[in-house]
Amino acid sequence: MDEADLAQRHVEAHLQAAFLARKSRLKSLNGMCIWCKYEPVVAETAFCSAECGEDYFKHEREMSQRMK
Repeated sequence: MDEADLAQRHVEAHLQAAFLARKSRLKSLNGMCIWCKYEPVVAETAFCSAECGEDYFKHEREMSQRMK
């Protein structure tokens, strides 16, 4: 096994670890915004607007700070 093979294994291991560590995407189970609950979501998102997404993530950050 030469250096190129070792480097390739290192890259593959790093990519696999990054893939496993990533967070799953938020999904709406019923097609409605997961934050405001009454507007339909934009395709491929869990929110009806960017503002709802920002509010959701801001709330999540605040809640995680309070738990520390």
